[in-house]
Amino acid sequence: MRVRDPLECFGRIAGMRFLLLVAAVTAFSTLALTQRVVDPDAPWKVERAGTPMNRPARLALSQDVIKINDGEFVRRVGSLLTLAGKPFRFNGNNLYYNQADIVYGRTAGVEETLDKMATLGMNVVRSNAHNDNVVSGDPAAIQLQPGVYSESSLVALDHSIALTKSRNIRLILKLTNNWTAYGGIQRYVTWKLGRAPLASETGLFYSDETIKGWFKDYIKMLLSRKNTMTGTTYRDEPAILAWELGNELRNPSVGKADALLQWTAEMAAYIKQLDSNHLVADGGEGFDDDPTLYVGMSNRYSVGGSEGCSYHRLIQIPDLDMVSYHLYPAGWGMNDGNDSAIYIRRHEELARDAGKVAYFGEYGKRANNQSPATCSNVPGRAFDPQRSEVYQSWINYSELEQASAGVMVWQLINDGKNDCEGFQVYCPQDTQSCEVLRRTSDNIETSPVAVSAASYRGLTLASGSIASLFGTGLDSSTIILVDAKGTTYDAPLFFTSAGQINFLIPANVPNGGTVLRVMRNGAVLTSAPLMVASSEPGLFSATGDGKGLAAGIAIEVAKDGARQSHLLARYDATQAKYVAIPVTIPPDGTVVLSLFGTGARADLIKVSAKVNGLNEMQTYFFRARKESLLAWIK
Repeated sequence: MRVRDPLECFGRIAGMRFLLLVAAVTAFSTLALTQRVVDPDAPWKVERAGTPMNRPARLALSQDVIKINDGEFVRRVGSLLTLAGKPFRFNGNNLYYNQADIVYGRTAGVEETLDKMATLGMNVVRSNAHNDNVVSGDPAAIQLQPGVYSESSLVALDHSIALTKSRNIRLILKLTNNWTAYGGIQRYVTWKLGRAPLASETGLFYSDETIKGWFKDYIKMLLSRKNTMTGTTYRDEPAILAWELGNELRNPSVGKADALLQWTAEMAAYIKQLDSNHLVADGGEGFDDDPTLYVGMSNRYSVGGSEGCSYHRLIQIPDLDMVSYHLYPAGWGMNDGNDSAIYIRRHEELARDAGKVAYFGEYGKRANNQSPATCSNVPGRAFDPQRSEVYQSWINYSELEQASAGVMVWQLINDGKNDCEGFQVYCPQDTQSCEVLRRTSDNIETSPVAVSAASYRGLTLASGSIASLFGTGLDSSTIILVDAKGTTYDAPLFFTSAGQINFLIPANVPNGGTVLRVMRNGAVLTSAPLMVASSEPGLFSATGDGKGLAAGIAIEVAKDGARQSHLLARYDATQAKYVAIPVTIPPDGTVVLSLFGTGARADLIKVSAKVNGLNEMQTYFFRARKESLLAWIK
């Protein structure tokens, strides 16, 4: 979303007085961080205090479940985000101005918004990690000149990260901006040219080696910085989910899409060299240059290539983990219904097919599709019922149908800020939009998880294997699997209950990112993401939970051919646990072990086994029928 410069966005007071007040603002911000300020032009104006929110007692906060632990980073497995070995999905908010607000003395407003997010179960903030504004116009500027940084402004960024982390909310941090708010790419080109660039010159940001060097210097400084509030180096901070290369980067000028793609590949690789912990994202709107990939859209502006972007080529960049798409249909000549549905679905499908994570980085809707006549904090109130209905439909396409990694509203803000754009959501005042945000968090928090029915491991499951889905309210449901091309597959069910469904992943589901949809009466009830592979072996356990002793049978064959069979484990009531039943190899005899598993059929020739880790024990897998493996041990 294109935002106004903060001096314009949060108050339309003439700026002539500001130069006389820079010192006052700077001093003010260090005196009382609990003071609320409307804008840096008028530090004497007290911001309106926020309206508190209450979350229903029957619902637990997602932050009570997913803590941010040291050394535990969000990772990527194909088209899935993962955390501690489980799928990670998020409902987020765009708060680009947090660092600047702390400098301006608006820390209380920052905390108010973060608290409301936590109350709504929202678990990711998308925010600026840059500020290249002219310092005479913005005391919060971080980069004053190439390689010259304001320590006090960096401390404010430290503080912003610490406040967010303290609420168990993660961050997607942007490194620059296509628009002029907070400096952005035009500021870099201005430094190089010594003057404001022409529209035809802004693409130098992506091609000029000096400018690219300045941007890399900023990245290196930031990644190696130790947070003065937490003591953790940025590259080691688990609260940071991903680095976004820039907000809504476009290149309709020098080099066009080719230059932007080459720059993205270079910068993504550079970050990966310096920081092996974090994911790298692009931060774009999802603009493309091949309309044939979006059949059915009534307007091709966003996918026709005029803005110098190419989403379908972007997703092929090796070091890029996450790709975003934004949605402002009215501004792009699209409608809220079919056009938006196609835009969301295709971006998710294309990314999944390329093995990348897609996320809905911004979405917004305003009354009459235009900015309000005057800035206030109520322009969306009367429009709230219509807006919430549109938001719910978009979220259904993304979060429910596609099991998107994340959705991020533009934007929930604190009560003291005026709405000059028409997109802002105030909670709890905008009752219906706030309820949509709350419900989205709840749906993501309670979304089911698919695991191997044998090992109980999740994320990647084998085609043709038996799987289990755990969740709530699953009874009277069916399951379909949807591959990256949009092809659907009916999954045969073995067992269903309110909390669990056991099912078969059809053998013809192709490898790669897949969406599992739980259906009831023809409608999608809930969904879950997973990766499908040709082989992902798992053995059933005696306890039936994927842990402990293996489930199986031993057949002891004596020299004379006499046979005796028994289970490999039994339940000992006195110890209240399963214990192993010893296997005895008769003199000159053999033992056949039958172990039960799933997920190994496709690559059975690669399966090997040892007994007590001894290589000299000869083990031969000689039969694989259905879901059992028989081994002859001699």
